[in-house]
Amino acid sequence: MILCQEIEGVAGSFLAAQTDLFLVKFWRDYVADIKKNMVWRIVARINDEIIVKQAHSVEKAQRAARNAVCKRLCDSAGIEYELGWWKGSRHKDRRDFVDNFIGKPLYVLIDEEVEVALHNVPYEVYTIPQVCMTFRKMVLMSPENIDAWGNLHFGPDDGDKFPLLGKELPIPKAVSDNAGCNAEEVIAICDAQTCLDICPKCDADIPFGTIIFVTENYRLMPAQCCNEMIWSKEDLTETDKNWI
Repeated sequence: MILCQEIEGVAGSFLAAQTDLFLVKFWRDYVADIKKNMVWRIVARINDEIIVKQAHSVEKAQRAARNAVCKRLCDSAGIEYELGWWKGSRHKDRRDFVDNFIGKPLYVLIDEEVEVALHNVPYEVYTIPQVCMTFRKMVLMSPENIDAWGNLHFGPDDGDKFPLLGKELPIPKAVSDNAGCNAEEVIAICDAQTCLDICPKCDADIPFGTIIFVTENYRLMPAQCCNEMIWSKEDLTETDKNWI
């Protein structure tokens, strides 16, 4: 009798263990099936256009949404979309600008209806000069595109320009002594002829209308005489070795 009870106890424990294993396996398979049908979804808005991107990882969904927003912005401004536009710390301002158009990511079923309101998608207003300044500033920054009033021209029409005063200029690594300093705001613009007699680069006379952009720690002269963007630290003399 005692032996039978022991056998029944062992059998019961075995069956309970098998049941637990079955339930664990069943639950794992169930969760795996659910995950196969779940995605990270991100919704963005450009003007009145809704952009929806989704992927099994939030990073991929975010990258797809950012690229789509950037492409729409570049198309609206008539400028070329640049592959790898988001890479590097110096392009943080680009990523921040694009993120202004993107809502929060949600983990949803792959075929679930898109609810734009749930993503808190912002209504972001932008201008063509703002887009050009964000994505083409590095390319456009040349003496031939900068006039005597400190405007950067991005197109052939007279209105295709924006003032650099109050905007941030990217600081070249060759002149920057701070690895974390990528840009500084233009706080003033001065007449180069009042500061210099000859160009620090080519030794030619400073042409009329040449200007110097002043930031907190750096100076930039778009030299019309030699078509060079000449940087310096705070000193403003022809013999200053900091001119680059």
